[in-house]
Amino acid sequence: MTTPKFCRVAIIVNDMGSFVSDATTLLGLEFIAPSIGNEFPAIKVLFGEHGLEPIQVLQDVAFARDGRLIEVAIDVADAEATKIKFKAAGYQPVVSNFLPAPNAHEYLFGRDFHGLPVMVCTAGDNEKQMRVDGPFRELDAAPAPKIGCVSVIVDSIDVVSRDFHKLFGMTFVETDAGGLGARAVVGSHRVKLIEGPTDALMQEFEPPLAAIEFMFDDVEATREKLEAAGYPVKYTRALNSGGNAYYFGAVFQRMPLGIYPTTADAEILGC
Repeated sequence: MTTPKFCRVAIIVNDMGSFVSDATTLLGLEFIAPSIGNEFPAIKVLFGEHGLEPIQVLQDVAFARDGRLIEVAIDVADAEATKIKFKAAGYQPVVSNFLPAPNAHEYLFGRDFHGLPVMVCTAGDNEKQMRVDGPFRELDAAPAPKIGCVSVIVDSIDVVSRDFHKLFGMTFVETDAGGLGARAVVGSHRVKLIEGPTDALMQEFEPPLAAIEFMFDDVEATREKLEAAGYPVKYTRALNSGGNAYYFGAVFQRMPLGIYPTTADAEILGC
């Protein structure tokens, strides 16, 4: 894996059982319960090679008080070195999560970083931890369906992209906002920044998360399933590489969803 790169997104769900049922039936996702020990007894969490991490809060926990988006996790070459950069810039981790298998920590930074809860992980550490329970591939090596891009709302693309470059070395290029806002930038790291969200969009999600964009080998079959389940397409983006990307807004348990064909991955990422 090249770093830095998005590896997973964690969101709060109201009921884990019904969420998993819908995600399995409509999106074809599979989940496992990780070996996280007793460090976080107040939450129920599931993982998948697809990059989606649903969390059900069982008791009050500080890092889940600010909204449904818990974390956008970024794989880096060295989490400890990146933590030092964050602290030098004035940001302190709000959670230090120990992973026993790789004997390493990952660090969650709070909403003071431009409103974005960012998790910093050393590439490969989570896969080592998940392999305690069986085979587990990194996101890039996993088959579709899987997350291809996470779109987040920011006040200023120029300011936030500058800080992502300063702290992570991430670079961005202009891209089609796909109906999500007035302007968008993205990169091969699979993070999209959206500026100037539309009024209609603001009713579909809880900022800063605008969309979790999944790729599918058969995107039209997935679109038909979602529409049959009562989730109409809110915006269609015609792709230069062929076919369409679709934005549904909030679907089951208000997860903001976008889908696109696997063959269009490079275009979605501005590559």
